[in-house]
Amino acid sequence: MAQKNRTVIDPRQAERRRSLIYKILAAVVLVIIAVGVTFWAINSNKEDSATGGSATPTGVTENGAIRLTGAPAGTAPKAVLTVVEDFQCPACGAFEQQFGQTLVELGKRPDVAVDYRPIAFLDRGQTEYSANAMNASLCVAEALDKTGDKADWLKFHNLLFAEQRAEGGPGFTDSELNSMAGKAGVQGVKQCITDKQFGKWVADQTSEVMKDPGFKGTPWVQLNGKTINPQSPTELTDLVNAAAK
Repeated sequence: MAQKNRTVIDPRQAERRRSLIYKILAAVVLVIIAVGVTFWAINSNKEDSATGGSATPTGVTENGAIRLTGAPAGTAPKAVLTVVEDFQCPACGAFEQQFGQTLVELGKRPDVAVDYRPIAFLDRGQTEYSANAMNASLCVAEALDKTGDKADWLKFHNLLFAEQRAEGGPGFTDSELNSMAGKAGVQGVKQCITDKQFGKWVADQTSEVMKDPGFKGTPWVQLNGKTINPQSPTELTDLVNAAAK
């Protein structure tokens, strides 16, 4: 009677196979954990998403302004008051002190739109005061674009002038800008501010305004496209009333 061949198992080979299997399983687990962490990080920062400085804001008008108006959606106000400003500009700060409250009241009217059009043309040398402040204002406007209510943007705008630093200085830090946004009631803009999300758009918009033959500096005030130079809040209101008829 023939004997059956008996397979001899080398215990060392079996151990190597088990070790290889364990290593493969461990690697799979690590990959799964890594994917999970990445997914969590992306979704936890969804509000703070950034695009490395190349994003285009959606919460602005066709000419890049943040508009405040009491006009119903889809209607065109008869009087459009445009204020081109630089957040580093001392003259813009003085203009805000003199005319700021009047602009607030005009911006509530259904027949008037107040278009705030920031630019960043005063940065010199190493400072990026104007560009960083302008980018932050766009981050705030973008965060509020879903509601269509720019009241909190105006609070942020006013804080930038109320706490304005000396021209030519370093300006506000990213942390300070984010803190001011919080004071204005706006959250979820930290990453946008830190990453200078609208950096390229800020530069392009500034260049576009500065190429305009009518641009002589800031503040530049226009009413229905024509430059005006009101000397008092009353005169400004009278000019707007005449344009709104």
